[in-house]
Amino acid sequence: MSAGPGAGPVIGQLRQILAEVTGRPELLALPAAAPLLGPGAGLGSLSGTLLLRRVRDRFGVDIAAQDLNLDALATLGTLTGYIEARAG
Repeated sequence: MSAGPGAGPVIGQLRQILAEVTGRPELLALPAAAPLLGPGAGLGSLSGTLLLRRVRDRFGVDIAAQDLNLDALATLGTLTGYIEARAG
């Protein structure tokens, strides 16, 4: 059972993916409440696309196909919860 969107293996894996796709190792410590777009993780269109691809490959969750408004990308915590609710 997951400890929730603020802790656990999914959030750690997402932090690792974020650090890799952005080349910013400081994102390994990104708080769950941090926005992914703009201030916070600072994802742009390319890094956001790479994140979505890596999430699909690692967790089997196609956010772009399932969440048309991409609300799951609001914060690291919302993305974690979205994946935890849908990952097989």
